[in-house]
Order: sequence, then structure tokens, then C-alpha cells
Amino acid sequence: MSGSSTLPAAPDTMRYFLPVIPLAFLFACQQPVAQQQPPVVKDTPAIQALPPAVTTLPAEPVVENEPDEAIGISGDFNGDGIIDSAWREVVRMSEDGDEPHIFAVKFNSAAIPPMKEIQNRFRLIPEGDLNGDGIPEMSIFHSPLHGTVHSIATWTLAPDGWKRIAGPWMVPTAGEYMSDSALRARIVLENDTVYYWQEDVEDENFTLRKQVLQLTK
Repeated sequence: MSGSSTLPAAPDTMRYFLPVIPLAFLFACQQPVAQQQPPVVKDTPAIQALPPAVTTLPAEPVVENEPDEAIGISGDFNGDGIIDSAWREVVRMSEDGDEPHIFAVKFNSAAIPPMKEIQNRFRLIPEGDLNGDGIPEMSIFHSPLHGTVHSIATWTLAPDGWKRIAGPWMVPTAGEYMSDSALRARIVLENDTVYYWQEDVEDENFTLRKQVLQLTK
């Protein structure tokens, strides 16, 4: 046994193999790493089923990232026992981004007068009979031209035409999309009393508070 501390020389095969390791590592580092992309989700407008009397809806200006659900609803709006169709229709398109498009609510029955023209986009919300007159009401969820504060107003068909019986009241969405089901849940009829849920603007979380909705006679 020798007292020398020198390590024995590596075999010839090791001298040829060792330089290959850093080269392989360098090659691996240069390979492109596949980036996982999030799935592309496209909003698909969904229109409530309409009676056969309405076969198509007019073309409308497209607004990116804004799904449109209830631009058309159904109900016996004049109380004649026949289910009617109501839908949003473009009346006049603006050529300037700072000017609103003009819309109207149209019906498939000549016995139902159209609503007055409404500036900017909106969605229709079927409410059922809220005031006990035997015919269903509808609400309009109205979008602003700019900003994220929407509004809701409720309408009924009176003998002299469409009449607003509640609202408008503000709906600060903070840019979040509200589905049809969420909008329908905003107004509820319980034991002959109509309530609505509204954000508490004094609460930093905009917590919903249940309040009595006063209807105009």
C-alpha cells in the first residue's frame, strides 16, 4: 500500500465520455420550451326561444367582450291570452364612438305598441305579473355608453301605452358581466310584496341588500 495521495488516472474511456456531458446539457438548454397557452373562450350569444312569429332578429353592432343573452323574450304582454314576442332592435347606428346607438323594443303583434327609442344597448328581463294587473311586466337592463354603472327600470303595458312603474335604479357592475339568471333574480315577488336587490355603495364589497321596490300605480 503506497503512501501517495495522488488519485489514479481515469481510464481512457472516461476521458472521451466526460466532455460529452456538458455538450448534451448545453444542447438541452437551447431547446425551446413549449409555452402553455390558456384556452380561448369565445362568448356565444344565446337568445331565448321565441314563438314562430319571429323568425329572425335584426343585425346589430358588435361589441367585443359583451355577451348578449336576453335581447328577445316572450310573454302575454297585453293580456289577450296569446304569447307575444318582444325583442331589441337597432333603430339608428351611430358613426361616432362618443354617440350612442339608438334602439327600440319591438313586438310581433300590431296590437302592442313599440316602446320609445332608447339610447345605447340594453337587455330585456321578463318579470311576471308584479303589480297584480293580470299581465306580465318586463324590466330593461340598460348599459351606459361609457363606464360600468348600469340601470334597471320596470315597465308595464297600460291602456295608453307603455308605462314605467319602477326605477331606474343603479347597478354598479365594476365591469363584471351579469347573466340573465342573475338579472332575473334582482326583482322578486314575495307575499304580494315586490323586492329588489341592490348593491350597497357604502360597502366596499358592494354587498347586495334586499329592499322593497315601490311600484307606481
